Amino acid sequence: MAGTTPLGTTVSFTDGGTAYSDVQDVSFSAGSVELLDVTALGDTTRVKLAGHVDLGTVSVTLNYNKTDYSAILALADGGTETITVTFSDGSTWSGDGVIDQPAFNIAGGSAVSMSVNVQQLSAWAFDDGS
Repeated sequence: MAGTTPLGTTVSFTDGGTAYSDVQDVSFSAGSVELLDVTALGDTTRVKLAGHVDLGTVSVTLNYNKTDYSAILALADGGTETITVTFSDGSTWSGDGVIDQPAFNIAGGSAVSMSVNVQQLSAWAFDDGS
């Protein structure tokens, strides 16, 4: 059984709903739980408690063009944005996050791309489109 094709995947930000379609890659680095060491001097083993949860980062790589870059750069102001990834099969993955300033990527001889990192503020929701 074939998987979902990346062709047709779009990413939109709360900038008026513009859907950016030149998506090369969407990746998610899962969050982690901070472990706090609460070991007392008399303990014979380390004692740890769960601390704050870091929800993770969503990274989007798009083909560069100056219009899209300028629009996304304007969103990198520290405010909360809603981001929606729409896959070619109609399913979506969306949630709130803070957009970091986009970065350029130039790989030997290939097209210029831009990377956008989004720091998640809450767990994102997946909708299978049905």
